[in-house]
Amino acid sequence: MFGECQSEALRRRKKESKKPFIAGFVITVLGLFGLFVFALSLRPVAVVNPLPTSFPQYTALWGRYVPASAELFGFENYTAIRVYNSSYPTQYSTLLDIINPHVSLKSTSITSALTVSFIQPNESIAFAFVNQGAFNNFTAAFAPVSYSAVTVGADTMYFVQDLYNGQPQFGWIALIPADRGIAFGLGTDSAKLAIQLCLQVEPSNALISKFNVRQMLYLANGTTNHLAIGLQGFAGVIPSANNTMTVVDASGGQVVVRRILEFNSSSIALAQYRTVQQDYLASRTVAIYDAYVRTMQYEALAGVSGAVRLVE
Repeated sequence: MFGECQSEALRRRKKESKKPFIAGFVITVLGLFGLFVFALSLRPVAVVNPLPTSFPQYTALWGRYVPASAELFGFENYTAIRVYNSSYPTQYSTLLDIINPHVSLKSTSITSALTVSFIQPNESIAFAFVNQGAFNNFTAAFAPVSYSAVTVGADTMYFVQDLYNGQPQFGWIALIPADRGIAFGLGTDSAKLAIQLCLQVEPSNALISKFNVRQMLYLANGTTNHLAIGLQGFAGVIPSANNTMTVVDASGGQVVVRRILEFNSSSIALAQYRTVQQDYLASRTVAIYDAYVRTMQYEALAGVSGAVRLVE
């Protein structure tokens, strides 16, 4: 009898000793859960910021030569870039070396450059906007063969051979007096067609006039004072993005790289917010504006050359 009472008392003490342990465990779990909820509340919440209903009709040098049918373009302001890198561009010294008539274009003569690529025709056209001396050299060189020129408005085109890495290659060149521009494309008929498309851009068929492009330009602070700006009209790093605009600026002793990604709707932009954050880890800020997500990344001025080449 005494043994049974002793066993019962022992069982009771064991149960009572477990109660503080269970209570402590529950309190710990609840505390950790509370800290988790608190931490979540501190994380920035993605907010869809509204855009205005109307946007300016922007103008730019590149806007006059990029039709809406272009798949991508990249524009670099060499004059502005050389404020921070006096030898830019350093990857080549001669852009063109025309065999007949013999005339060449040094990179030091270029004030800005533009690349325009098409799917149809499958061609890329390179534009160099140059100083007056360089343009005069080209005008004088082609004057004796003006009989072979194909005129496109005030501009002239010639079928030429360019010497590249010691090998001659055929292509078309265009001289553009209004902007001291020289355009070149490798190939025959398709290169000719691509240059003509670039030279015949009207407001109605200009990429810069498209509403979605104007929205992106608004988020890029317009078209002026950029070191470089480019647009690719296809999915890039983010597969669900329709277009990606890349803009490079110098501000406050740093290089600022903005990327504006366009999605089909604000709900998709919101759903892709975390993906954009993860894929652009170097970005300091990521924000949503209607159907667009804008990232901002900061680099040292010493890296300006690499930053501007993001638009090539």
